[in-house]
Amino acid sequence: MTVVARLGLLVLIAVVVTGCTAGAPMTIEAPMPTEARQDVAQAPAAQPEPPPPTATVAPPMAAPPTATMPPPAPTAEPTVPPPDTELAYRAQAGGRLAPPPAPADGSLLTVARGPYDRLEVALTFDAGADTGYAADILDTLQAYGVIATFGMTGIWAENNPDLIRRMANEGHQLMNHTWDHASFTGLSTGLEPQTFAMMLDQLNRTEQIVWDIAGYAMKPYVRPPYGDYGPLTSGFMVDAGYYINVMWTCDSFGWKGWDAAQIVSHCTSNIGPGEIILLHVGASAPGDFEALPGLIETFASAGYSFVTIEQMLQP
Repeated sequence: MTVVARLGLLVLIAVVVTGCTAGAPMTIEAPMPTEARQDVAQAPAAQPEPPPPTATVAPPMAAPPTATMPPPAPTAEPTVPPPDTELAYRAQAGGRLAPPPAPADGSLLTVARGPYDRLEVALTFDAGADTGYAADILDTLQAYGVIATFGMTGIWAENNPDLIRRMANEGHQLMNHTWDHASFTGLSTGLEPQTFAMMLDQLNRTEQIVWDIAGYAMKPYVRPPYGDYGPLTSGFMVDAGYYINVMWTCDSFGWKGWDAAQIVSHCTSNIGPGEIILLHVGASAPGDFEALPGLIETFASAGYSFVTIEQMLQP
């Protein structure tokens, strides 16, 4: 060690000893490294710690909605037509041709001839009391492939259920001809005109028995016995639901005893579109049955089609 160094060390020791004897403590701090001093200077002020998050209690979960089953669809009720059109509704529901609409003014629709624009003829047979030639007439119509229309009384239907069913099954039309062929007006019988209640009973009983036998609805087609009807009875027919009044272009007069030749000549002279021929099935009119082949052949050769009344009235 050099002399200068030794002198320095002695001075330092003397200073220390002097301080200790004075009683003042001395703390010697080691100098802070420069890098540390820079870090302290640059350190940001301590930020207060955020309060701990408040625990949030979730609300209780709602119970899942109970599945609600839709109510069962109501069973469709069958359409119930009003009483005055019930049987006509049945006829249409069974595949029959719909009748023309009733006149808006409530009047009777009288059919005395078919449309003028079609060569058609309707053979119509009234069935009164006795069975007569009905089966033979049906055989002849079947042999020629012709369909016809039958005016039906309730008494005849009651006595001949098999023939009623055959007529319906073979495609013939049936129309209401009352229960016992009593005149509505009394014109042809000299009796008092029928009241509405009497007419309604005649028509309803006939309609019901034909329906019971063959499931066939005749309404709204009616042929008044003897062709007798007037202003009052016309209203009665409409009120009863029978607004189509079927008349004719030619009466065969078989009921008068005319024979086949007379009938064919009478009903095929001066013919035109829409002919409606009046014939009968009864035993008192054999000429009508015997004239049938001649009538069919004459009209067919003239280019006519054979139709029922309800077919004739289609647009």
